[in-house]
Amino acid sequence: MNGIESVVSNAVSGRIKSAENSLSRMNSNDRFEAELQSAVTKNKVQTDPSKMDKTHKKLWDTCVEAESLFVGKMIKEMKKTVPKNEWLHGGQAEDIFEDMLYDEYSMNMAKNHDFGMAKLLYNEMSRRL
Repeated sequence: MNGIESVVSNAVSGRIKSAENSLSRMNSNDRFEAELQSAVTKNKVQTDPSKMDKTHKKLWDTCVEAESLFVGKMIKEMKKTVPKNEWLHGGQAEDIFEDMLYDEYSMNMAKNHDFGMAKLLYNEMSRRL
């Protein structure tokens, strides 16, 4: 886990330093908007599966699945904060069903909402194809 944490930490600190450098160079709102638009168009990712070839589509789907694992872990940790009532608790069968339900929720959330992690992974991985 240390390796993943250091990679994420380095990526975040690099992004923060880059943003700080950009902010220090800006003189006016016009220049800021121009640089922002330039960064958006440079980092734009083609995420429409119908316009991707087979390899890129498979990579995109894998990146979305990785994002769903992260979202699923977050949902399950949030669920732990809700106290269980002994009255309506369904036992082990309910726990298994809830686990599967939250996995499905996280996959749907990753596919239908833009959290950004899948795009970041796709950007990095597609450079190496």
